[in-house]
Amino acid sequence: MYCSQFVTGYGCGIVYATDQGVVKVELPDMSGREMAARNKPSELQSSQLSAYTAVGLRNYFAGKQVNFTDIPVALDGMTTFQQNTLCTIRKLEFGEIVSYGQVAEMCGRPRAARAVGGALAANPVPVIIPCHRVVASDGQLTGFSAPGGKLTKIALLKLEGVEFKGLLAGSVRVVMHRSSLR
Repeated sequence: MYCSQFVTGYGCGIVYATDQGVVKVELPDMSGREMAARNKPSELQSSQLSAYTAVGLRNYFAGKQVNFTDIPVALDGMTTFQQNTLCTIRKLEFGEIVSYGQVAEMCGRPRAARAVGGALAANPVPVIIPCHRVVASDGQLTGFSAPGGKLTKIALLKLEGVEFKGLLAGSVRVVMHRSSLR
């Protein structure tokens, strides 16, 4: 196991990787409630992949548009449905949002919106696989498993230029049906 730390204006995060790919990303708490200094385990060394990913995440949190699709991820231990869901979400572009139901349709399981939510909650590599870009069908923000929960989700979406009306997300780039996501 390898790891690299990335520093943002919100605090520190950590990328964990193996030779197969990135296995875990610990995001900073973007809610403003906690500014904890997270230290990477001293017994773990960086790898080229963990360091490269950390630089990408640092740039992302600095407001730069970063494409993470070239970064290999290892989703070992996840079900086929979870892996399929996360791979589908990974195709979303910077600033695009979709609903859980739309993701379920894209995965060929139109009645599986709740299962999509469960798969996204188990996402070990947030931002690399952008589960924060999925909202309820009416634009409401539902939970987010990273530190800071919904407030972190809002901050990530705002970094990407998504506009809000109260607590409802709206964007000029909402994906309804884009064939490249299927």
